[in-house]
Amino acid sequence: MSIYNVVVLCVITAPITLIISNQQDASFAFVALAILLCSFLSRGLIFVPKIVEISRNPKKNYLKVRAMSESVASKEEEERHQRLLIEND
Repeated sequence: MSIYNVVVLCVITAPITLIISNQQDASFAFVALAILLCSFLSRGLIFVPKIVEISRNPKKNYLKVRAMSESVASKEEEERHQRLLIEND
């Protein structure tokens, strides 16, 4: 969706800037507003669904983070790994 957003705004902006190219201030303002609109819409399309999902299901996301942290190797496993590396050397 973000890419389509950029393409549509470019297709709209390019001809209009060619039409008003003799008015430098208007051309600059139009291009600047198009770039700002494009960047804010793209950010919104990328981040708003994530924020909505986190706000709807805070417990679900907490469980995902907790499961990921539990899958990290324990200190004993790390020590064993280091001993094995030393033995292999």
